[in-house]
Amino acid sequence: MVQKGKTLAGISRYVRKSPKWYYFVLPVVLIFLIDYIILGNFPALSIISIMPFILLLIIDFGSIRFTNKKFNNNRIMYLDFVSLCLATLFFWIGILLNPIISMPYYYILALAIAFPAFLRFLVLYIYYPSSMFTALLLSMNYTFSYIIIALVFYNINHIATRFIVPLIAATVIYVMFSYMFLLFTTIGFTKKYKSRPSELIDFFLNRDNDGAIGEKFFSHVYNKKKQIPVVTTNIKKRNEDLVTLVFPYVHPGPFGNLCTSNLPIKISSELGMDNIMVFHTATTNSNNCSGKDDIKKIAASVKHSLEKMKYSDFVSDFVKFHVDGYDVSLQKFGNSGISAVIPYQKSFDDISLSAGLKVMKALIKNGAENFALLDAQNSFTRDADELDNCDMIINPLIKEFRSTDSKYPAFIGYARSYEKIEGLAPMGIQVLVLKINDYYNAIVLTDSNNISRDIIKMARAGSDKRVKNMDIYTTDNHVVNVGELDINPLGMHCDPGPVAELINNTVLKAIENSGPATIGTHTEYINVTMGEENAFHNLMETVLLSIRKAKYSIAFVLIISMFISVLSFRYIVFHL
Repeated sequence: MVQKGKTLAGISRYVRKSPKWYYFVLPVVLIFLIDYIILGNFPALSIISIMPFILLLIIDFGSIRFTNKKFNNNRIMYLDFVSLCLATLFFWIGILLNPIISMPYYYILALAIAFPAFLRFLVLYIYYPSSMFTALLLSMNYTFSYIIIALVFYNINHIATRFIVPLIAATVIYVMFSYMFLLFTTIGFTKKYKSRPSELIDFFLNRDNDGAIGEKFFSHVYNKKKQIPVVTTNIKKRNEDLVTLVFPYVHPGPFGNLCTSNLPIKISSELGMDNIMVFHTATTNSNNCSGKDDIKKIAASVKHSLEKMKYSDFVSDFVKFHVDGYDVSLQKFGNSGISAVIPYQKSFDDISLSAGLKVMKALIKNGAENFALLDAQNSFTRDADELDNCDMIINPLIKEFRSTDSKYPAFIGYARSYEKIEGLAPMGIQVLVLKINDYYNAIVLTDSNNISRDIIKMARAGSDKRVKNMDIYTTDNHVVNVGELDINPLGMHCDPGPVAELINNTVLKAIENSGPATIGTHTEYINVTMGEENAFHNLMETVLLSIRKAKYSIAFVLIISMFISVLSFRYIVFHL
């Protein structure tokens, strides 16, 4: 069901899915067999069914693949299979109803052959949003294949008015009604987002992750001014910056390099700093920002914080506790702290900005100098809902914050590693270790869009004996989704073993690099351009509304287009 989860990934899977070609072989053979029974001889079967379908495959593979390389072979074969099914089903029904409609078989055949043009135009218009003429011509390829076969085997003087003219007339009628159907079902989307849905879906399908179409569309989704906090924690070792932790209340999406997707490397580049960890805070896809100006503002706020922050020599031990089906962690740096919410018995995907800010304000009101709430994004569950209420963790977290002292001398290490692994973005694996007495707590940050549980289990099982606690978070970076335009958690398309090994090797490097440190935290508030709180939900609702309109109106439009095609035959073509 496309509605489940109401995510871009769900829409993407819905519009991109194509079965493999070998699933069509048996149905095609069965169709030809039934046609043979109806037609009564093999030559007629060859001319009416087999050769036009083979020629359609050849024409489509030549024309569609030449003009749009992203329309892959599976899609072409699926489109042609559906075209064959529609034409055949129409022909069979026409034969059965012929005693009622009283039309010659060649007119019924012409109507049947033209019928797939309705669906073909709907599909191809998406892939050719800037060239409706190309989509129109390609949608008529089944018609062209029949015309070619007819001209090879019959005298044009005999078939021009009896077959070719009605075939072209019916095809044009179906394409015209297909276009009207598109306009009707998408008018609400076009009006609201100032973009044609065909352009947007083509953007998804063709993976144009940096294109003007995507920039234009998302500028209408993420267009509200919003004040958000950027919490910065800086760690110094021997009076030199060891690593800077950044907690921007901005979501790292939607995908590719659009908007604030690939946020960690963008902030790193803007600051000119490699030793920076950009965490995923309590934000959703509604909190993606519009573009480069927002990145510059985030980077500027980090610089301002580095100039203003006061440093402490002490940190707390790592604390984790359960609340209402969730794990909640706490790490204090002086009198500031960070806390991550982690799925335990209940799953979720993203925490709403309003819920996160409410927790943050409650902690500051109750004694924290600075505080950041993280969404760990470390327990991948497909189609999980957003967590829009964190009230249940506020009082327990305040209690833990007050009872947890920063009494341990800051002895901290940092390391970063990168290998080319599917699902791992440019910042790679980053590790912060804090020594508490004779053991280490490790905070691991993978630059990925979530992570599989297998990797986490393997990394913890293979960790150094000096590591008492290891929490693995992700940046939720949506840049890794662009190849699939779907959820792509680290571990889904790669062997988890090497990733777990890379994590543990990076932990060892951080331990080896550890030493006495000082740590400071400061919060700046900036104005950015992002979506309103329900922007992404509203987008999904608009898309789904268009789908529902299509669902309930397509039967009516098809019936009207068929009725007009039949009338055109009776009162126009019959008199030629």
